[in-house]
Amino acid sequence: MPTVIHFPTENVPPATQSCALTELIRDELCHLSSNEYMVNCILERMKPFIATLDCDLELDVEITSDNEAGVMQMIPAVQSLQSRFDGIISEIISERILHEIHLFHIERAKKI
Repeated sequence: MPTVIHFPTENVPPATQSCALTELIRDELCHLSSNEYMVNCILERMKPFIATLDCDLELDVEITSDNEAGVMQMIPAVQSLQSRFDGIISEIISERILHEIHLFHIERAKKI
């Protein structure tokens, strides 16, 4: 019997239905299954998770004539970091989607 891990839901702001991340996850779920009920159940369960990921990680840097050269040299490193971060987040989202699909099927099987 698989172990169900409950994800934290306290102190998480509510996600809006129309955020880009919700739509990305909806598209992935629809690509994996045509079961609209499953898609809606999983999206509902993932709201706190989506709200946690839907944050602004903007990097504010003040460029002056004294630090302009240094900031320009950092741009490739920051872009590389952003690419790696995007990849990690994508993997986390994919794993969570697969986990939620698995959990959905287990719950449905128990009801039968």
